[in-house]
Amino acid sequence: MAAAQAVSLAAHALGLQVNGRSLVDALELTLEPGEVVGILGANGAGKSTLLNVLGGLRAPESGTVTLDGQPLGALSPLARARHIGLLPQGDEAGFFGGVADFVALGRHPFGRDRFDLAPLLHEWELDAFARRPLDSLSGGERQRARLAQLAVQAPRVALLDEPLTHLDPAHQARLLAWVRAEADAGRSVALTLHDPNWAACHCDRLLFLYGDGRWRLGATADLLTPASLETLYGPATAALWRRGA
Repeated sequence: MAAAQAVSLAAHALGLQVNGRSLVDALELTLEPGEVVGILGANGAGKSTLLNVLGGLRAPESGTVTLDGQPLGALSPLARARHIGLLPQGDEAGFFGGVADFVALGRHPFGRDRFDLAPLLHEWELDAFARRPLDSLSGGERQRARLAQLAVQAPRVALLDEPLTHLDPAHQARLLAWVRAEADAGRSVALTLHDPNWAACHCDRLLFLYGDGRWRLGATADLLTPASLETLYGPATAALWRRGA
C-alpha cells in the first residue's frame, strides 16, 4: 500500500485497573509512525486491557489517550475506526455469514467505497474460502480472516492482540512480515507477543508489563536480556530466548 499520512497515538499518565487491582501506573507511551512496538508480559498483566484502552473500547482509570493531540474519547467510534484498527483475541461470535462478507466489514468505517477484496483474500490464502461460512474454517483460517479484515481497514495505527494465535509457523512469519511492511509504509503497529524470539526479530521497541503497576519501555536490544526476561516471566524462562538465533 502507499505510504500513510502519519498520525500519533499517545498515552499520557495512563492508569489501568481490573477488579481494583492496579495493572499499569502512569504509563507514558507514544506509538511512532514507522515503528513496531511489542508488548510482553505474563498472562493477566494487562496487555489486552491496554490495547482496548488505546483502541478506544475502554476508558482508563486515570490519564488520557490522544490521537494527534485530540482526546480519543471525543471521537465517535466511526471516526476512531478510520484511523485505528484493533485485532482482538477473536470477535466473530454471532457472525453467520461468509468469509468474504466478514473480511469486507473492515471497510465499514468508510461507507460504501469501492474496494477490491480479491488481492487481500489471495494474500491471506482465503480465495478458496470466500463463499464458505466463517464458522466452518479452522482456528488458523479464521485468524487469517481476521487479519485480512484488518488489512482491508488499512488503519494508520494497528493494534494486534496475540495475532500469532492459531497460526502455523509459515503464517506467523507472513503475519510478521506484513506488520513490518505496514510500519515501513509509515504506519504504527503495536502487538502483544509471548515469544521473545519473534520480538527480537521484528520489534523496534518493547513495552514490558509486570501486572502490578510497573512497566518498562525501551529499545528491543536493551530490554531483551536473560535477567529482564526472568524478572518479567519468572525463573528459568530466559532459556526460551535463543539469543543471536
